[in-house]
Amino acid sequence: MSEAPFEHLHPDDAERIAVSCADCARSDSAADELTPVDHMPIPVEALAGFPDGVPQVTRHNRRNFLRNGAVGVAAVYGASRIDWMRAFEAGVAEGAPANSQLVMIFLNGGMDGLDVLIPHEAGEYAAYQTARPGLGRPIGPATGTASGSVALAGTGGAFGLATPVLAGANNNDATGGLDTLWGDGSGGVGSDLALFPAVDYTPPNLSHFDSRRYWFTGSLENEQTGWLGRWLDTYGSKENPLQAVSISGSVSRQIVTRGAPVAAIRGLGNVGFQLTGASSSQVDPTGEIGTLSGVLAAPANDALNRSRTSYGQTVDVARKVAGITQGAAPPGYPANNSLSQRLQTAAALLGAGIGTRIVTIDWGSFDTHGNQRAALDPQLRVLSAALAAFRDDLTARGIEQNVLTVVFSEFGRRIKENSSGTDHGAAGLVWVMGSAVRGGMRGDHPGVAKPDNRGNLQVTTDFRSVYQSLIAEWLGGDPGQILKGSPFPAISGALLG
Repeated sequence: MSEAPFEHLHPDDAERIAVSCADCARSDSAADELTPVDHMPIPVEALAGFPDGVPQVTRHNRRNFLRNGAVGVAAVYGASRIDWMRAFEAGVAEGAPANSQLVMIFLNGGMDGLDVLIPHEAGEYAAYQTARPGLGRPIGPATGTASGSVALAGTGGAFGLATPVLAGANNNDATGGLDTLWGDGSGGVGSDLALFPAVDYTPPNLSHFDSRRYWFTGSLENEQTGWLGRWLDTYGSKENPLQAVSISGSVSRQIVTRGAPVAAIRGLGNVGFQLTGASSSQVDPTGEIGTLSGVLAAPANDALNRSRTSYGQTVDVARKVAGITQGAAPPGYPANNSLSQRLQTAAALLGAGIGTRIVTIDWGSFDTHGNQRAALDPQLRVLSAALAAFRDDLTARGIEQNVLTVVFSEFGRRIKENSSGTDHGAAGLVWVMGSAVRGGMRGDHPGVAKPDNRGNLQVTTDFRSVYQSLIAEWLGGDPGQILKGSPFPAISGALLG
């Protein structure tokens, strides 16, 4: 990717951006320098909630522990070697109550919030058009392949949402999007999306790596643990590594702990029954076992009934996991897309009843110095549809009311465009979704007509204020034990409805 010219940037920013963009495609969310202390297989029965109980075997007796196979392998961090049986027993015990669960989705590269939430008030829109004569979105619905900006309910006509993140024809061709999550923007029933328009820290640092470190650790100091890692060390489990999972090859910095176990999982798969000597075109052994499992034995034959019930649960899990690994996404999920697969994996873990409280996901490439329209709009369509489908997936599993999803990036973009894109800026867009959320516009929009002295949106909400509310109102606990320098300025009103 060729870099945009930096001559219009503040002198303090140009060198930093030029250096950091040389390898900005690599996400610094992953704590690559950490080495897993263990690799724990996840039995098929785990996704069914261990209906027959956790196998009472030692961790070395893999055959009995994995009696119906494994759905994946969790790389375990932050603890000494663990006893798998005790870990899953702890997970099942922790997963029994309806605990609050949190999904953190990081948009890699600095997503342009001003290309998603568009100012519609006359004076602001005029300033927006002046700053972005080539990239600015017109007011109105999409026409053909051209994007638009549709008025956002509940904002008094002051803001619009870019059509690539809306639902319907000419947008993402799906039945759900951010507009269906937004509802009427009142914060009442059906208004399940809160938008924070200008979140960052001051003074903002325009380096990918510095900003990511600050957001992931929840500190502007050289902190080694993640903000959620410190919460886990203080309030989490000492035995269950599946309490916090990065759906990745390595654990996210957000959940790096001093001692509490956490995990990274690439995905779920390899579930089902196999028949030696026959191809899947000749016979579907998983389907046949599914039919058999529905035929109950005589009432007195408890052992056979338990076996067939266990087989049936394995078949059910196999079919659900196949939807993740083979691209056959449930309705609404964009097909053959890595974000869809990761969100489906998240939904499976959150719904399994094995004590998963936190899931982190990194996705996308939002460092749009050039060719922004072609790069950004397809990602916005996928993101919008996938989030709406994720909400529906959680609802179908009966756990949506327990899950909050936060979407964020390391910074926003410049107000003024460059030739075909936007350079590193400040005050990015954050949204929080879930039926427990008091939706609507949260925090002040600083306006594009009054930039800071570097040409950025002014910061109106400190990112640690959002974390503070997530801890106090959702995860539980004292933010003062987790976030250095707290209390931070409270966000306007309660986060939860």
